[in-house]
Amino acid sequence: MADWKQRYANKLVSIQEAASHVKNGDRVYLGSMCSEPKAIIEGLGNSRVEDVEIVQFIRGDFATNLAAKIPGRFVIKSFFVGGRTGEQERPSEADYVPLFHSQIPKFFRNRRIAIDVAIIQVSPPDRFGRFSLGISVDITKSAVKSARLVIAQVNARMPLTFGDSSIMIDEIDYLVEADEELFELPKEELGDRERIISYYCGELIDDGSILQFGFAGISQGLMDHLKDRKNLGLHTEILTDTLVDLIECGAVDNSTKKMYRGKSLATCCMGTRLLYDYVDNNSLIELYTSDVVLNPLFIAANDKVVSVNLALQVDLRGQIRQGNPTWTAFEGSGGDHDFMLGASMSKGGRSIVCLRSTSIKGGRSTIVPSFGPKSAVIMNRGEVNHIVTEYGIAYLGGRTIRERAMALIEVAHPDHREDLMRSAREMGYVYSDQIYYKSISPELRQRIRTDHIFKDGLKCHIRAVRPTDESMLRDLFYNLSESSVYFRYFSPKRTMPHANLQTYVNLKEDEGISLVVTLGPRENRKIIAEARYMVEPNDGLADSAFMVDENYQGKGIASYLLNYLIEIAKERGLKGFKADVLFSNQPMLKVYDKVPYRIFKQFSDGIVTLSFKFDTFKDEEQNRPPVE
Repeated sequence: MADWKQRYANKLVSIQEAASHVKNGDRVYLGSMCSEPKAIIEGLGNSRVEDVEIVQFIRGDFATNLAAKIPGRFVIKSFFVGGRTGEQERPSEADYVPLFHSQIPKFFRNRRIAIDVAIIQVSPPDRFGRFSLGISVDITKSAVKSARLVIAQVNARMPLTFGDSSIMIDEIDYLVEADEELFELPKEELGDRERIISYYCGELIDDGSILQFGFAGISQGLMDHLKDRKNLGLHTEILTDTLVDLIECGAVDNSTKKMYRGKSLATCCMGTRLLYDYVDNNSLIELYTSDVVLNPLFIAANDKVVSVNLALQVDLRGQIRQGNPTWTAFEGSGGDHDFMLGASMSKGGRSIVCLRSTSIKGGRSTIVPSFGPKSAVIMNRGEVNHIVTEYGIAYLGGRTIRERAMALIEVAHPDHREDLMRSAREMGYVYSDQIYYKSISPELRQRIRTDHIFKDGLKCHIRAVRPTDESMLRDLFYNLSESSVYFRYFSPKRTMPHANLQTYVNLKEDEGISLVVTLGPRENRKIIAEARYMVEPNDGLADSAFMVDENYQGKGIASYLLNYLIEIAKERGLKGFKADVLFSNQPMLKVYDKVPYRIFKQFSDGIVTLSFKFDTFKDEEQNRPPVE
């Protein structure tokens, strides 16, 4: 103990002396953002050093201000563009290094990005003389290992963290003692759109999932939708305040992990003092270098990995454009690609990309036919599973370009769908006869969505039909027997081509409502029943019809759908229903007979034409008072 304390004392220097060891032309790694060594940065500014190249993971305020004071003395290269740096709204990309987060340590080690001096912050040493990198292990550990000179600012406010955070005193050349507050990331306020997107994301996260999130906005919005989940795990790039809330509420216990069970893993922390105090000396939180945590094979070693990240734009083929995304002020490759790849390799994993349907300022569609010439594509069209906007979830896995384009137009802003469909036709992404996307309002779509358990424990999801249901409805039709087809269409219909199906799935709410019953996991769902009413303006009665897969008949599906359609129709101001049913289709006639309304029937050529109004009940006659 006495030995390391003596070495500590021998390496202790003043701020100015530490800064003097940086020479003209050096490439200097600086801890970034929340772990910027502000005291030593200020010392660099007061020194006479010139032509210094600063390397930072994310540009921090102090380093940016240093570079701005005397142009030419300091130039910053970073792996992200932007941030809250006080610069112009859109800083130049000239000194942005487009590497994935997991690749950076290797570039330090093989000196393709050679680090001369590493200037970092550390916690005070423990009783064995070990320092901790605290909230920033990420690429900092590799910078320390590869630098010819290491200068460490010892800050009593830097937490001691576990994992691969330790730095031995012999790895440090000069020590500076300077206590200062760590940078805190302001809490962002989420709007209504972000909350809706978070709700949809929550639907994709099951009990036992291992979670990775981008910056704070997504996890902040998801908190309300995940706190009732069980046995979640964390394996993420950046630990934030909201993720701590998820641990504290009991939703995260890391019990289902195959590796590092019981531990939450990250590369760094970005948040408030509450977060930094939480991770201090907390053995349940472990920080490792980015080439370890972000290794897709390491990520995929766990089952049910769910990666949730942000995008600036998505094109109609499903490519993801990186950039200044929705909730965060930073642009860059980061770890998104690694986590989405790892999630797609994980058994039961899901990769999710979130974005607002329109840009914040201009109201332009963020779902576009194609990208501009300066666009940086971070994920190609084969690597993305789910795209989420405030208008729903588009699942792209295993889908054709046409199906992808249709799914993405479905979650685009309604004001832009017609233009997107026109562009999709012109670019050959959809068929030339593809009709313009028609759909019910988002509010009504959300109101209709529900789950129901039918007879024998059959758990299904009920929702409004979508234009992207064409393939599933085609499968439902070809699963029907000849008799069921005849009952539904009153003719021996043998085919259901695209031309017919696309009119069937494109409905506006003033034309009618179609409900579908889906079964199975989201990535492999099938439609087992469809029911609809079509508005008839002449008599105020809507024409109703049903189609149920034979394998699921007799479970109460048709009765449930009829009652649900009636409920929706009454809310929409309709007066009643009518239907044509073959007399031989006794099961369907019995379904109608169960409604509480007085039914009027007419018989002609083996067809029963029935009708009923919602204000005329079966028991009205017997309950009417006698005439005196």
